[in-house]
Amino acid sequence: MVVALLVASCKKTPEPTPAAEVLFIDAGAPAPPAPEPVKAPTAAPDAGLPPVTITWVDPPDWKRAPKTSMMRKATYVVPRAPGDKEDGDLGVFYFGAGQGGGLEANVERWVKQFKDTKLEQVKRADRTIGGIVAHTVEIDSGAYDPGPMGGGTGKPKENYALLGAIVDSPGGSHFFKLVGPKATVAKAKKPFYAMLDSIKTGN
Repeated sequence: MVVALLVASCKKTPEPTPAAEVLFIDAGAPAPPAPEPVKAPTAAPDAGLPPVTITWVDPPDWKRAPKTSMMRKATYVVPRAPGDKEDGDLGVFYFGAGQGGGLEANVERWVKQFKDTKLEQVKRADRTIGGIVAHTVEIDSGAYDPGPMGGGTGKPKENYALLGAIVDSPGGSHFFKLVGPKATVAKAKKPFYAMLDSIKTGN
C-alpha cells in the first residue's frame, strides 16, 4: 500500500494545454468586416504588345526603292512629269512613339529647306482618315536644299516643290515627305492624297 502511494506521488501531473482563444462579440454590434482578398498584380493591357502602326496602299505607278537610312520606313520613286529631268522622292519616316519632334517644329524645318519660301506662303490643312489626323503641307515652288543631314549638296535645286503630311497615328507620328521638280510634284498630288486616304491602323 505504501509502495503504491509512493509510485502515485512520483507521477507528474501534465500541465493543462492552453485553451483556444475565444472571441466574444456583442450581438448588437455590426459584424467585423471580412478581410479583403489579396489580388495578384496584373500587367498593363498593352504589356508585351508591339506598338500600333499604320498601313497604306501604294500608288500603282510608284515604285518602292531600297531604304536610304534607318529612319525611313519606306521610300518611293515618283515618276517624273514630261520635261522634268529628275524623278520625285517620297520618304516615309517613323522614329517611334513620342519621337520625331512636334508638328510646328517639323513644318518649320521643311520650310527652311526651301531657301526663298516663307512660312506664311505654305498651304496647310488637316485631313481626318478613320479617326487619324494627317496634317498636310504644300510648297508649290522654291529652291530646295535639304542640307548636309538630308543629303544635300549645298547647291539648291530650283523650281522644286513639296507635298508633306504628318500623320498622328496611335503608335507615334509618321512623316510623309515628297519632294521633286514642281511639275512632277503637281502630277503626284492626286495619288499622294489617295495614299493618305488609304491609311489604316493595325499591328
